[in-house]
Amino acid sequence: MVYMAVSLYVEAKPIIEYYDLKKDMDDRFYQIFKSDNMTLIITGVGKIACAAATSHILSKNLLFDEDIVINIGICGAKDDVQIGTPYLINKIKDASTGKDYYTDVLLKHEFYENSIETFDRPVEDESELEEALCDMESSGFYISASKYVEQHKIFLIKIVSDRIGVDIVDKNMVSSFIEKNLDKIDVFIKRAQGFMKNENEIFRKDELGLIDEISYNLKLTKSQREMLYKACLHYKVRTGKDILFLKDSVVGTVNNKKERGKYFEQIIAYLH
Repeated sequence: MVYMAVSLYVEAKPIIEYYDLKKDMDDRFYQIFKSDNMTLIITGVGKIACAAATSHILSKNLLFDEDIVINIGICGAKDDVQIGTPYLINKIKDASTGKDYYTDVLLKHEFYENSIETFDRPVEDESELEEALCDMESSGFYISASKYVEQHKIFLIKIVSDRIGVDIVDKNMVSSFIEKNLDKIDVFIKRAQGFMKNENEIFRKDELGLIDEISYNLKLTKSQREMLYKACLHYKVRTGKDILFLKDSVVGTVNNKKERGKYFEQIIAYLH
């Protein structure tokens, strides 16, 4: 299933029409549109509204390994960025907290990547921006989605609608920007779904056994095991090589957290 968060109906309308989504009349709280393979929720403007809506749609559904969560919408940009350009977001800065969040894009794609900064209000001067792009939803979406799915299953695609302090955008332009990029977005979504379905096939049986052995011997916590798995996945996708060299790092049962931390950090370092 593809779970999609879109802030405004004017952004969602071309997506609804493209995928022939039908309104879910049973939900009393949000406008939700669905098909057999996609659920779209209109979140409203702002990171808090987006976080709440994203949590709403993900918490009420049974999630599977192949599911992805994606945020699609328009954004503002600095003056040197071309209007209408779609970007896959690789970094999110929350302007109010100063915190940075990094997406985890493992699959190959045809988008340019860029960073975005989320503000609590509309931005009127590009000098306020530390990143290339800006919006009011991305950090809220990402923080909320990451509570339910792994980072590499979360995607944000933002299309530049205006340059801060230069362009004025109306609702017809917004729909047009989304519509013109839907074929490209659809290719990406299908590729992402295919990647997630095949993720378990990336590792051989002996590699999965090795991950289990390391996890058991080091008495890794659930979050540490997920970090180990993700580091191994990154290594395989990035290099195309197996992870069996980690056999040399297998140790007996550790006696305390300090020992566990030391060996765990060494193994993660080997994979980077």
